[in-house]
Amino acid sequence: MKSNNSKIFRLINNEQISLEGSKILSSEEYSMTLSAIELIETAKKDAEQLLIKTNQEAQDIKEKAHKEGFEEGLKKWAEQIKYLEEEISNVRGELQKSIFPVALTAAKKIVGREIETNPDTVADIIANSLKSVHQHKKIVIYANRKDIDILEKNKPQLRSIFEHLESLSIRERSDIEPGGSIIETEAGIINAQLSNQWEILERAFENISKGKRGN
Repeated sequence: MKSNNSKIFRLINNEQISLEGSKILSSEEYSMTLSAIELIETAKKDAEQLLIKTNQEAQDIKEKAHKEGFEEGLKKWAEQIKYLEEEISNVRGELQKSIFPVALTAAKKIVGREIETNPDTVADIIANSLKSVHQHKKIVIYANRKDIDILEKNKPQLRSIFEHLESLSIRERSDIEPGGSIIETEAGIINAQLSNQWEILERAFENISKGKRGN
């Protein structure tokens, strides 16, 4: 199994996205990456303009304090600073909401292409899923028919993940998508299909976004 591919899937399991594993981007993926960069640059420019404007307004209020009374002017100055912080926070929130769908779509395409061009990638994906059950003794991996030969070839590496493994079998199931798997242990079943992992990642991001908006 190739270590350079494992970065992508290890980061997926950690509920993050990284495009580090990609070598060549298609024109469509490159376009989406540029769109994300443009969003970042636009948000930065908006934040900078907002900072300049607010600092000027804050300075005006501070100068006005000498004429109208120090305490009242200082209060208005503090309120303006608070407003600036809130606006910057809002810009960051909107930036995250805009970039995530683009990055997720690009990551899906890169993963899909890796599976097609480098079949051993499937073993990397499933190996990362197996790490969460490394203490179990009896394992059955259900996979798509297209992936069975690859998994059998990499079976020694898959076995090495476990501490006290007694049995590891690989079986075909027609309802499992290429690159995904269903892992059965003596304690239960893990849905390690790619579509399920993407859904978990999307829900995690939504929860993070809601938490930040709540703050």
